[in-house]
Amino acid sequence: MKDFKSLSQDIRKKLGMNLSPVGVILTDKLPEDAFHFKKKGSGCVANMIYNSAKGKTFAFDENTTGLPCSAFYLGYSDWIFDGIEKFLSNECAWGREPERFIKTPDIAKKFVESYQHKPHRKGAIVFKPLEFFEKDEKPALVIFFVNADQVSALQYLIGFEAPREERIITRFASACMSVFTVPMEYAEKGEKKAIWGYHDISQRRKIPKDITSMTLTYPLFEEICQNLDESFLMSEAWAKLKQRN
Repeated sequence: MKDFKSLSQDIRKKLGMNLSPVGVILTDKLPEDAFHFKKKGSGCVANMIYNSAKGKTFAFDENTTGLPCSAFYLGYSDWIFDGIEKFLSNECAWGREPERFIKTPDIAKKFVESYQHKPHRKGAIVFKPLEFFEKDEKPALVIFFVNADQVSALQYLIGFEAPREERIITRFASACMSVFTVPMEYAEKGEKKAIWGYHDISQRRKIPKDITSMTLTYPLFEEICQNLDESFLMSEAWAKLKQRN
């Protein structure tokens, strides 16, 4: 396979992407050149992850996780905050109006409990443009921030070798869950899966309205890269479609 810089440039050109694919790697400590929150509770990680596609490296550890929800879904804490099940459902919590995303607090509590990461994650989680990866590095995940036509292209690439497999999933999830928490479940099992995400109603206003995410586990990413030059990306149909992006 090509080096990551050449590969990223090739993918962006073939898919007509303005944003870089983002690689996710787990490290022992925060990289010195990475942007991060100065302390806990400072903000949401989701928008920082999106901004990594614009050419910056962001990283988080147990002391720089941002909001409690970010700390929880990255795997660094036991719980989000007391009353989170009310906030996600239909009751006020800590003076905040409920989001009304889940029908009842009981269902919401069970949902959050299902994502508790035990033991807590150690080290740091680094999000950086794929072209920044060295040859001796291997991302656990690769995140694409793409429009509808590019989602279609990725869907066809993902099914190129296995058109009958259900390789793409989508779930109810916060923005950070959809680009990290859920995909990591499959990455840790070594599965070839893609998660279509960034459907979070509370976060979508912070990114362009035509953009969603598609996060691939690395084995699946490797597979689609090997098939780029054999696929429909070489066809007239795709060339015509790409022209409008």
